[in-house]
Amino acid sequence: DAILEAAKRIRTAEPSIVFRYSKKNREKTLRWVFECIRDGLGYPSIKHDEIGTEQMKEYAKFSLNGNGATDEEAHNWVNVLCMSPGIHGRRKTQKTRSEGGGSIFPAKLLEITLNDGYDWSYADMQLGPKTGDLASLKTFEDVWEAFRKQYQYAINLCISTKDVSRYFEQRFLQMPFVSAIDDGCMALGMDACALSEQPNGWHNPITTIVAANSLVAIKKLVFEEKKYPLEQLSQALKANWEGFEVMRVDFKRAPKWGN
Repeated sequence: DAILEAAKRIRTAEPSIVFRYSKKNREKTLRWVFECIRDGLGYPSIKHDEIGTEQMKEYAKFSLNGNGATDEEAHNWVNVLCMSPGIHGRRKTQKTRSEGGGSIFPAKLLEITLNDGYDWSYADMQLGPKTGDLASLKTFEDVWEAFRKQYQYAINLCISTKDVSRYFEQRFLQMPFVSAIDDGCMALGMDACALSEQPNGWHNPITTIVAANSLVAIKKLVFEEKKYPLEQLSQALKANWEGFEVMRVDFKRAPKWGN
């Protein structure tokens, strides 16, 4: 409570604060959290305590040397890097930022969902699977299912890339300094890029909120209020909203996720 009160009164942008939400939190503490957020400070970001703990336990099952997070370590998870639960201390921690990488852009996936998987705005190519033209997307559930298939296709490609990247990182991107200050690496005689006591499921789905907000707007204006057909929305997007100003404002004013 003291930290939250100080954050609200001092009003500095850094350091940022993360709040581990639990059903066991006191109402007084939650009020301080909401007051800080309402002030527009951008923090604390709220993370679910129980989900973070269970995530650490789940990752531990895939430890390559059977030495994943203990129940105590899982319970004491901390937020690392860009908002991901992780282990703290000198053992089992995340050694590299992404352990092989790749990112996906859900907003782009939604864009091509509305064009049968074809990327008309940038690559001018079939970027994803054919999931149905606009005429076949008669309900919001149809749009959602098509989007889900595009997402599944993209994430499979991305994780495959991550696996290949990790394979070569272990062999050609050794990190002797990081390895020297990690107790696990020293105890087991393994490089930081190769050691996976507590696996890291780190992944970057960038623009998730954009996709979520867009889906909500489509659900409300196209399928619930039936104010605009999907075909007209597609025309507006391909014209970058030029000539569709009223429509643009309606979509901008649609309900949003979070703040």
